[in-house]
This record gives sequence, structure tokens and C-alpha cells, in this order.
Amino acid sequence: MTNLALVNLDDLKVLLSEHSIPNEVWNSKQAADFLTVSVPTLHKEAETGKVPGVRIGKDWKFSSIALYQYVAKEGHQGERSFNKF
Repeated sequence: MTNLALVNLDDLKVLLSEHSIPNEVWNSKQAADFLTVSVPTLHKEAETGKVPGVRIGKDWKFSSIALYQYVAKEGHQGERSFNKF
């Protein structure tokens, strides 16, 4: 997984327009790393439906495309964004 440091929403738009992003299924650590939050914070936000994810047994799975769309729609990047809720 490529680590991305996006400064703002415009950076994400450029990235999406210039590159084909495959739809991958990410585990909690991968999704948390992408959103730059802790795994417990990610799970809390996924349980409340604020972050798109699916719980399968005890594990959470996240679509890379759904998370890119979430970031683009919400303008979120990093733990700072979760504090707004």
C-alpha cells in the first residue's frame, strides 16, 4: 500500500484524475494508516457508520475506493477530522 500525505481536497482530486485506483479490501490497520487515525478510533467511527466499513465476525474490512470517496466527500484527512463529530 502506498502511503499518501494529502494536503487538501484538491490534492486528492488530482490523484484520482491522474491515476486509476484499484478497489482493494483493506484490513483495519491499512484503513487506519490511510486515514491517519488509530485502529480503535477507526473501529469506533465504523461502528457508528461515520466511516464506511463492514464487520465480518470480529474483523473489519474496508474498501479502498469507499475510503477515498469518504475523504473526498467529507474533506477529512487525519484524526483532526474525527474530533469534529
